[in-house]
Amino acid sequence: MILIIITIEFNDSCLLKMIGRIWMDFKLLRSFKMVAELENISHAATAVGYAQSTITTQIQQLENELEVKLFERLGNRICLTEAGRTFLEYTEQILFTMDRAKENLKHANQPCGVLKIAGIHSLCASIMPCLVQEYKEKYPNVKIEIATGVIGDVLEQVKTGNVDVALYMDFAEAPKDVIVAFEKRNPLCFLCGPDNPLRYKANLTLKDIENEPFLVTEKECRYRKKFEQMFEARRLTPAIYFETGNTEIIKKFVENNIGIALLPEVAVRSEFKEGKLVKLDVAEKIEEPFIRLIYHKDKWLTAAITKFTELMRASLV
Repeated sequence: MILIIITIEFNDSCLLKMIGRIWMDFKLLRSFKMVAELENISHAATAVGYAQSTITTQIQQLENELEVKLFERLGNRICLTEAGRTFLEYTEQILFTMDRAKENLKHANQPCGVLKIAGIHSLCASIMPCLVQEYKEKYPNVKIEIATGVIGDVLEQVKTGNVDVALYMDFAEAPKDVIVAFEKRNPLCFLCGPDNPLRYKANLTLKDIENEPFLVTEKECRYRKKFEQMFEARRLTPAIYFETGNTEIIKKFVENNIGIALLPEVAVRSEFKEGKLVKLDVAEKIEEPFIRLIYHKDKWLTAAITKFTELMRASLV
């Protein structure tokens, strides 16, 4: 049973008072509409697949609930009363709206609308292009909006509900008010350009690379802080030459032998494969941060969000 709120005003107040809230079965409304159209209970029963007695009972139930006579018998046929004709107009509107809702809900599990994503610069630059391309091919009816920033910005976007999901990297546990849809350890690595002589040296220590010109990410970056802590623990001071929040710039500079850097492995996979960057053999053990895809714990998961998280898991296995 579904609650339908209807307000009908009849000109003849002697026939019927205003109808307020009623409980109504849609099947009952369809039976009423069929009887009204065919003007015959037997024919209507055949059309809807019910017994004639069932249709008669349904009409009586309707009339009892509405406290009005909907049909009158004229010879071998039944016709709508004035109140019945008025109620038929509302019945048609209700059934039309219900049919549209059912039709739209058939496609509710198909991704559509807008998917809003927030992510830290390095992951958006390295992971998103291929991921979004594949997602776009599979679900062309979804418009994707991506906002990049430092980790604090990204987490705030999720907290305030400005985005659907957020992609970030951190060493600490995820905030308590979010759901982790995907999580994976992501190694960090020291890297240099293909022409850097350091590429041929084994078991390098932090002392060995202390005076190399370092290209680093912004101070708010979690692995930048880890980088500094590693050197501080050895009472060393790295020679920071250049700082930027754009990892693509760092990779280009390293590739051109301007300096060395510490970056997430996932951010340099293609460069390693193409021989543009080389992983340095540094003996120092480096703690691995987590890549996480999160959404707010109270977030309603649309099909677009669900399919994106599934694709993320598959692409980063």
